[in-house]
Amino acid sequence: MNIKINHVILTWARKRNHLSIDQLAEKIGREPSEVHQWENGEHKPPYTVLEALAYNHLHIPLAVFFFPNPPDIDDPAGKFRRLTDYELSRLSSDTLWKMRIGQAYQESLAELLHGEPSRGKIFRDVNPDGLTVERLAKQARDFLGVSLHTQYSFRSNETAFKHWRHSLEEAGVYTFKDTFKDKHISGFCLLDNEYPIVFINNSTAHSRQIFTLIHELGHILFGVYGITDINEAYFEHMTSADKALEIKCNRFASELLVPTDAFADDILQFRRDDPDSIGRIAGKYSVSKEVILRRLLDADVITPHYYQTKAAEWNNEYLRHAKGEGGSYYLTRLAYLGEGYVQLAYANYASGRISMEDLASHLRVKARHIEQLANHLR
Repeated sequence: MNIKINHVILTWARKRNHLSIDQLAEKIGREPSEVHQWENGEHKPPYTVLEALAYNHLHIPLAVFFFPNPPDIDDPAGKFRRLTDYELSRLSSDTLWKMRIGQAYQESLAELLHGEPSRGKIFRDVNPDGLTVERLAKQARDFLGVSLHTQYSFRSNETAFKHWRHSLEEAGVYTFKDTFKDKHISGFCLLDNEYPIVFINNSTAHSRQIFTLIHELGHILFGVYGITDINEAYFEHMTSADKALEIKCNRFASELLVPTDAFADDILQFRRDDPDSIGRIAGKYSVSKEVILRRLLDADVITPHYYQTKAAEWNNEYLRHAKGEGGSYYLTRLAYLGEGYVQLAYANYASGRISMEDLASHLRVKARHIEQLANHLR
């Protein structure tokens, strides 16, 4: 059965997801000429195709196709005004969808934390104005309450990531994760006066997730929407001011994770003829090798060419070995949502503030999975 829709909506939804007619046609297994005819109103798409378009590819309710005009929906991509056309064009519909999911999590936080006692929030209490990067990083680390002694005691990068993530939650910044189809994107942040969030690509190694988490914290402290891209080639397409800010966020993350004063002794352990020396230093701090590489560059121990060469080598290696989905559904959901957020949602349910259906909606799971997810949380 073919259904008459508002063809203007189809064009709006396709462009909103950064898809060409050819790309959309390929996704649904149709000829581009068919999609072109649907958008011109010459033909009507089959109902089954319409469902697939709405729920699987364009991420809008089916009913929107019958609206008289495109809805006035806040598009998160529009908030990333600092990104160049080059970088925006690289974002797939999947990443744009992740941004909208992030907005939904922010709305959930607003409901779940409503009426909660006000706590100190790092994005209010740590002000970067007038501070050097080193001083800002120290203030942020002190606010998060993660000492070097604690950092040295982490048994794995996964443990380290969980600790940094929990510290940020306590400081008012929740972190969510998912597997991105855009492997070059490590994560992004979405601003809000009350509920800024960080969204991380779970395909990346935990050491890279840690850097992304702190890099995006830098974006939040400086009050900008940001994306962490594995390849810094997009810097060359930015204005001088935006490029300077990205470099500052990189320095902030490196300084917070590996403070200059502590790193002074570690510099002596670096050997150009020993490729494992960087890895050993990285293991001490539970960070990626690239963070140590940045620190060595900041200290003028290596040249920019050496840094760029090794960083490109490691990034290409990462892209070849980026992990996909796997393991327990419930443990994956907990990793994506974060235990702090899940506990918050269940506490609202236990107190009667929200219903079972509300709880499932906040957790983005089906109601039948609620009990098992709680068991895995415990």
